Amino acid sequence: MNFVRLALIFPLFHIINGNGTSSKSLWDDDEEDQKPILRIHHINIFGDSRYMKALAHIDDNRTQFSLTVCLRQEMGSNFLTFNVKVRVRPSGRMIFVNLLQMRDLDLCGFFFELSGNPMMKYFLQSDIQLSDVIACPIRVGNYSLSNLRVKDIYPQVLQNGTYKFFVEVIEATAEKVFALQVTTEIRVPNAPE
Repeated sequence: MNFVRLALIFPLFHIINGNGTSSKSLWDDDEEDQKPILRIHHINIFGDSRYMKALAHIDDNRTQFSLTVCLRQEMGSNFLTFNVKVRVRPSGRMIFVNLLQMRDLDLCGFFFELSGNPMMKYFLQSDIQLSDVIACPIRVGNYSLSNLRVKDIYPQVLQNGTYKFFVEVIEATAEKVFALQVTTEIRVPNAPE
């Protein structure tokens, strides 16, 4: 699997600034008048009760969230894959369209690359806090992901609208064991409607 492609989930698009040697995004602090205003509308989470109990918590500002998973059964003895999708319904429109879709990514391979590849760590830099280093097989226990900011999961070039970020983990038997959907309202000041 091409892990560079996966690493680009978070820093998807950049606006090239000036002479093309530096990149700038709408999230950069010096662009206050263009910084997106976002609000997590809701989070849907599913954890197959045979494997886990999964909970999500949205912070009071509705700009970041945390996940807690109590894993009841070891996972990873069978092949685990995951899918990622980002969809948008632009303001004034009725239909969602796909911005990004990646299917059948190797979850255990991702964990292995993340733990041992400095380039992956560089691409996925953020304030996200993971409770434990996760490796396959994923052992029984409690896992948490804290301080996941919405700006870490959406493209950096945005338009006004409703965004949905999906991730799901599937076992080789084609059983969905975990799914997460984050729905966010995003408004970019001074953006055309």
